[in-house]
Parts: sequence; structure tokens; C-alpha cells
Amino acid sequence: MKNPTNQEIKNAAYQLAGLIYGVSLDGIVTKNEYEALKSWCMENEPLCELEAFQKLHSQIKPIIDDGKVNSEEIEDLKQILNDFLEDNDAKNEEAPNLYFLNGIFKGILASGDVNTYEIYKLNQWLEKNEHLKNAAPFTEMFAVISAVLEDKKVDDAEALKLKEFFSKLVK
Repeated sequence: MKNPTNQEIKNAAYQLAGLIYGVSLDGIVTKNEYEALKSWCMENEPLCELEAFQKLHSQIKPIIDDGKVNSEEIEDLKQILNDFLEDNDAKNEEAPNLYFLNGIFKGILASGDVNTYEIYKLNQWLEKNEHLKNAAPFTEMFAVISAVLEDKKVDDAEALKLKEFFSKLVK
């Protein structure tokens, strides 16, 4: 791997933040969601060449490596990431929202099902980030989520459609 850049480590941190948000939407971290967190640690280990990321990784990895992640540890992970992103002047950037969103999708997909509560929480995040509405892939996503929530629930067909949509965006 080529030498990582500061932007790459910010992107990785945003992806993890989104992943944590996605896996914690329904308040339960399943085995598959836990595996997705572990996978993030392994995939991003090469970024540890940069000291800033090494510090982040060394704080996160022990929490994930212990075999399970509870709600208290999720809050710890969120705080560690917030501190990291603040220290690296990433809090005011717009582009990393795509990495955060990618992480959310991975987190939702890791659970194996897409439920109404998760989509309501995702919709709340979208509403808070309405400034992204006119940027791809957000335009399509706002429309898809809005259509799905029209009847206030996610049925099996809509869950399948959302899974396909999220999978397409994660690739």
C-alpha cells in the first residue's frame, strides 16, 4: 500500500463513525454487525503507518477485539471518533459525509435485515443533513427513503429494495 494521507485516515474514521451509527440504530449489536466492526479494523490496519491513525486504531481495536460490543462501548467508540475527528480538523468537512453514509449502509446491511426503526433513524440523519439533498447519491436516496416511509413502515418488498440500494452504494 502506498503511504496513507491525512484525508484517507479521516475517510476511514468517518466510515467507522457511520458503521457504528448504522450498527447501533436498533440498539442491538448482532454477531454480524460485530464482524463488520472487526472487518473495519483489519481493512484499515495499513493506515497505522500514520501516527494519528495508529493512536485511533490502538484505542478502538481493544474494544472490538474483546468479542462483543455493548451499548456503553458504542458510546466510548463514538467519543473516541469525535475526539479524533476534532483533533484532525475534520468536523467541518462536507465530503466525508459520503464515507459516513457508506459506513451507515454497511452497518444496516450487517444486521441482515432492514427494519422500519433503522430507516426512521436514517431518515432523521438525512433530514439533519438536508444540505446534501442535491448531491449524488443523496438525491436518489432522499427519494427512495421518502417513498418507503410514505406508509410509515418498511414491508418485506421495500426492505429488499433498500438492501439492494444500499449494497449498490457500498460497492
